Amino acid sequence: AFGKHPGWDDHVEDLGLDTESLNIAKTVLYVDGIGGQIDSAAWEQLEPGQRLPAFKHLFVWQRSGQMLIGRMWSSSDGKGRKSYPMVACLHFIGVPLDWALKQALPALAELEEGCLNTLLAQDVRDLLNRKRAALREAIQGADGRGEYAPVSSESLRRILQPADTAKGESFLRVLYRVQSQFDAFAAGKFNSHASPATIRAQQIRVPSVSANPQETILFWTRFFQTQIDNSVPLLFSLPLEGEWMDVTGGKPESHEFFCLRASPKSVPLVSEVPYQLDDPFRGKALIFLEGLQRGDTKVADFQLAAPQAPSGPGLAKKNWLKWFAAVAIMGIGIFAIVKLLPKGDPRRAAENPSGKKPEAAKSGAEVSALSATNTAKASLAGETTRKEAELEAARLAEEKRKSEAMAEAERLKTESEAAAKAKASREAEAALLKEKQEKEAAIQKEREAQQRVAAEAAAKKKADEEAQTKLKAAADAAPIDAKPAATPFSAAVPAPGVMTNSIGMVLVRLPSGIWVGKYEVTQAEYLKVMGNNPSKSVNDRQPVEQVTWNEAIEFARKLTEQEQGKLPAGQAYSLPTDKQWKEFLGGQKLDALPNRGFTGRAHPASVGQSGPANKFGLFDVLNNVSEWCLDGSTEEKKLVKGAAFNSMLDEQKLLPDSRMSNCGFRCVITAK
Repeated sequence: AFGKHPGWDDHVEDLGLDTESLNIAKTVLYVDGIGGQIDSAAWEQLEPGQRLPAFKHLFVWQRSGQMLIGRMWSSSDGKGRKSYPMVACLHFIGVPLDWALKQALPALAELEEGCLNTLLAQDVRDLLNRKRAALREAIQGADGRGEYAPVSSESLRRILQPADTAKGESFLRVLYRVQSQFDAFAAGKFNSHASPATIRAQQIRVPSVSANPQETILFWTRFFQTQIDNSVPLLFSLPLEGEWMDVTGGKPESHEFFCLRASPKSVPLVSEVPYQLDDPFRGKALIFLEGLQRGDTKVADFQLAAPQAPSGPGLAKKNWLKWFAAVAIMGIGIFAIVKLLPKGDPRRAAENPSGKKPEAAKSGAEVSALSATNTAKASLAGETTRKEAELEAARLAEEKRKSEAMAEAERLKTESEAAAKAKASREAEAALLKEKQEKEAAIQKEREAQQRVAAEAAAKKKADEEAQTKLKAAADAAPIDAKPAATPFSAAVPAPGVMTNSIGMVLVRLPSGIWVGKYEVTQAEYLKVMGNNPSKSVNDRQPVEQVTWNEAIEFARKLTEQEQGKLPAGQAYSLPTDKQWKEFLGGQKLDALPNRGFTGRAHPASVGQSGPANKFGLFDVLNNVSEWCLDGSTEEKKLVKGAAFNSMLDEQKLLPDSRMSNCGFRCVITAK
């Protein structure tokens, strides 16, 4: 999770961003995407009717065979700032999309509700830990086989054959736009491109097709599988209170996230743009949609074939009938013209040299009726033409409005992109200045610390010398049988060779001079330094577990910074080396422990409770949790020493990003 929540005064710390894909999601979606739109004020420039009032979206990002399914909602930090949302995101690998959606959508809804109902950061951490554990348990029983985006036949029929003919026309418009706009991503073209990563992302807005978000996502996933190469990343963004979905192909940049707060009055649906679709395209499109309705997922082919001349006896018969009808109509037309010619017309005289009236011309009423009929027909034709002209004008006006709206949206995107680049440049300059200032401050701080240590050492030396002088003088003046003076130290002074640091960690000094933690690092100590607790069994006094070697190293680094000025110069917290670990083991052996240290418990004991201390006064070196060491057998793997509550292995070799419920660490203080 990341974003804004009242439990934090600023952006939430990284909560559970344990994979590269989750970190990419935060950077692309939140930092660069939403942050770029906020910094450029792109959404603020929209009219109220063009801007969505709040964040309330689902998103699914399909890339590299993986799925990121997330939910965002409007929120604020502890200082009441509301520009950024709160985001929860789940990372799935190796399971079908429909299974992942069934697990993710209710879990994300519960996460949103739980976060909205608390103001405490710890409640959010606990909620995330519980949901993460439940999903990890559920995925153990998942079947990775099956169709990736299955849509039932009934759902396909209902979506592709709506009762509303306008909705049926919308799929033809979407197809037309995808064929022209996503051509560079088509199968066979995308991977053949010299550098696919340089192809700019493309985005369209499509109808949501269903009130069920899962059904909408599955349908459009299946649809785009037939349109673009399967290696093209696809990002679906679905407003939960809207009737559309934004689809982005390729790697999205900041301006692709303009759609999150832009209503259809600003970014229209492509299904509502009245494109001029020719008959050959319609024919191909209808055949494709029929195949899609049957469950066909083959890639669409809209290359239109050249028209062929008709042939065959059936067609010959039809052509003969058409010829006969045309001749008949021409004959009737000629007859009507002859009947309507005036009396004095020479053509009529030539046709009737005797001057007698034809039988058909005897009634003037018949001629008047025919004239009235023709006038009515002409009037009707004129009215039809006028209405057709009005409809065409209205269509052209609507198309112009849609085009202008899309142009305006493109302009805002371009301005947003420029603002994002300017922001990035300013941030780079600010980062360089900040880095310089931090270096200067660190040098000054180090110099002051060295001066302070030197002054303290000089003062201590002087005090020791004065004390020695006073003791010597007292000894010289005291009678021979005088009793020794009482010790000047009170009972509250700790024993020599033991100290407690600022987070409550107790350390013991070994004969070799190194300081080592009396106990394994507890969950409470880890939380104070790192701000999170990855442990499976949550208890402040239990050792932290499910922590990687990399995280243990980062803990030591942060603790060193926190203790700066309290540590001797040149000293730092670290993990023990293999040699140091063997030293503070103190010769303790598993064979000397009951059941060789194997307790059979389901979780570690509280520190100091797994058994007696060793000869140095250190607890749990064996048989509570195994402990990371600084070095390893190879460059790739690191040593884990000591048996655990559920394992009698006294040494393992693990990758530095491994997590185990029986693996923790303890700290030592050594020279940098």
